[in-house]
Amino acid sequence: MLRLALLLPLTLFTALPANAQVSLKSIGDTCLESDLDTCKVLTAGYFNRADYSDAEGEPLIAWQTHAGTGEYGVIGGFVLFRHSGTGWDVLDKASDGFFQVPTFNDDNILHIPGYSQGTGVFNTDRLYRLEEDGTTWTPIDMDNWLAGVELPEGKEIWKGVTFDFSNPWSGYVARTALWQSEDGNCCPSGGSAVISLEIEGNTLVGKDVEYTPPAEE
Repeated sequence: MLRLALLLPLTLFTALPANAQVSLKSIGDTCLESDLDTCKVLTAGYFNRADYSDAEGEPLIAWQTHAGTGEYGVIGGFVLFRHSGTGWDVLDKASDGFFQVPTFNDDNILHIPGYSQGTGVFNTDRLYRLEEDGTTWTPIDMDNWLAGVELPEGKEIWKGVTFDFSNPWSGYVARTALWQSEDGNCCPSGGSAVISLEIEGNTLVGKDVEYTPPAEE
């Protein structure tokens, strides 16, 4: 039985609509478009176009990651801004996890690593694809990527995994420790696994498992 819960509140996986324009003059030190109380900016930055076209170097996407307090205490959040050609508007935002600096790879895949509160540190990652028109961003469904994955017998995933979408040429993977039924939540003893991933349409799918048994004592 798999006990991993992947938390992603995006339920409609269609292109995200444009919103009202936002000024990013204070992106480095002022929380923008956040629902958190006592919000602080943890990271902020930009990705410019890098497609070898006449538009190369022009602004494309910007982000902030936040820390603050919300309905259930201390929590984090993020906000993404896309450039429309004339200004910035909100692409997406959330305050349901602790988020890290995003990556944007050569396949136009944008990944924001995220983890939830509590000992489970379940995934709250977000994944998006920039479409060929160079302006449309599509969310990728990460909810059920483990559905077809066959782990070694007796091994389970109890917490969040580490996704790596940084290099499409070497392949996308999820890295995780493995638990056995007698383990405590703190202490996995079942070795580890690297699970290959593919994006099929607008859905993330788990594929092959590379298993490393626990070291012999």
